[in-house]
Amino acid sequence: MTSPRDDSKPALRRVLRASRPDEAGQIAQSAEIRTHLLEWLRHREEKVIASFFALPGEALLLPLMVELPQFRWVLPRITGDGLMEFHHVDPGLKDIVTGPYGISEPTPESPVCPLEEVEIFLCPGIAFTRSGKRLGRGKGFYDRALAQADPEAVRVAVCYREQVHPELPTEEHDARMHCLATADGVAECSRS
Repeated sequence: MTSPRDDSKPALRRVLRASRPDEAGQIAQSAEIRTHLLEWLRHREEKVIASFFALPGEALLLPLMVELPQFRWVLPRITGDGLMEFHHVDPGLKDIVTGPYGISEPTPESPVCPLEEVEIFLCPGIAFTRSGKRLGRGKGFYDRALAQADPEAVRVAVCYREQVHPELPTEEHDARMHCLATADGVAECSRS
């Protein structure tokens, strides 16, 4: 359902966080997700990929940067309230600092990648649907960034099996995903 302001989202986020797999399950599924993304990315023509530093409950993707050095990898850095930008990083993750919210991020001196140059966004979230709906953590960082990105950029939801749900509440500004990457593979989102 789309509503101007859905006040049920904070409660829903708490319930969904509790349904994530345990630590061993997260490690195992992260490895499977990386295997599927590795194969999927090898066949892509795009060259600039945005990944992320995993927070608790998010798939661990950073080894892909070492396994696929032919791509130019960028990672997010918080720049203000609700704002983030992406920076080019070395696959060895030199010059990484702890930013707001305790999240690792590139240093401010790392080269900035304009959002319109990112061709694939690997996107975290609390929950997704097979039709491409995404429920983030509630600060709107990805929704704002994706709204400014090239509309042709591929948005890939990256999540554990337990984070895929039949339906989620969305708002007009919520960015839709094009593909869903789970431990079961990478699939295009249905638009039904």
